[in-house]
Amino acid sequence: MRSQITRRLAPLAAVAALTAFSSLPATAQSVRAPTNEAVLAVLNRLSIELPAILINNEPVKTPLEALAREPCDQKAIQDFGDALEKVSRRREAATAHISFSATCQGHYAPSLRSAVNILLTLSDYKRAEFVASDLIALEPFNDNGYYLRGLARDRAGELRPAIDDYVTALELFGNKERISSVAYLAMARAYEKLGQFCDAVLPIQSWVAINPARNDTSQTRAIIADYTAKGRCQAAASGEEVFRVTRPHNLVKLQVSINGVAGNMVLDTGATFVALTASFAQKAKVQIDQDSRLRIHTANGIGDGKQGRAATIQLRSLSAKDVPIVVQADDKAAYGDGVDGLLGMSFLSHFKVSIDTQAIRISGQRTK
Repeated sequence: MRSQITRRLAPLAAVAALTAFSSLPATAQSVRAPTNEAVLAVLNRLSIELPAILINNEPVKTPLEALAREPCDQKAIQDFGDALEKVSRRREAATAHISFSATCQGHYAPSLRSAVNILLTLSDYKRAEFVASDLIALEPFNDNGYYLRGLARDRAGELRPAIDDYVTALELFGNKERISSVAYLAMARAYEKLGQFCDAVLPIQSWVAINPARNDTSQTRAIIADYTAKGRCQAAASGEEVFRVTRPHNLVKLQVSINGVAGNMVLDTGATFVALTASFAQKAKVQIDQDSRLRIHTANGIGDGKQGRAATIQLRSLSAKDVPIVVQADDKAAYGDGVDGLLGMSFLSHFKVSIDTQAIRISGQRTK
């Protein structure tokens, strides 16, 4: 008898529970799935079209419905883009990321970054360059946007602008002890495509100089030897110069002659190029590529600059010819009082450089 009463009461309890739930405020009830119209509105906002079979595909459907409820859900757009890539809708994934960035506060860097990477795999280099430029405008001091734009320009055959972007990416990278070789290798290959084999050596040697114990490998030595042979690059003159270090970690200032004009330079093995102030570059009459556009480190932060070349650079008995340089756009962000620039790797890579707490030894034992 008791079990029969229980069975009779169960339906009544379910009805009572349903009635109680329906009387709760809307915020306490389960969120209803978005309507087809709401989902279509999301697709319209993201500027894409999808067949119904994909819209109802669970990995696509779930983040799409989330975006219908929360239009600027950052996790949902990433999940949605990932789902579209998995079903071979990469073009739509890139477009969705770009539209999401444009409609959600006008800017969302992770979506722009995802879009550029997708467009690169689609070989749509022009659009990848355009989106990477938007990413740079959003994050002007982040190295990644410049590197991605460099890749897009490189693959589109715009080699000199690509090199500008690679240089900027390297300049903006915070801790070079943690940097990978990717941008250095890409920059070297861009020079190689231009037939500038001796210049191609520079980024590889700059990479090696960051951490010789880690980066001076059989591979980097083989790359340097290959470029050196192809370019018939001249060996540096023999000899050695020693510069005393008065204080550990202190700036080392050297008198250097650029095209026969004496100037004061700070030794900087972390700088890929010899860098000059605009006023000293004008005095030394260095060649400047007026079409070049890049960003470089100065004493007061990041400044604009251009690539160029010095016919000769002389440090005591050590000299190099036809040296790639960079020139800052103006002297507002100088390298310090009485300093005309940085003596970077585009000169130092001609030589072997040894640094300890007491002295810096630069000798003509390394070829370029």
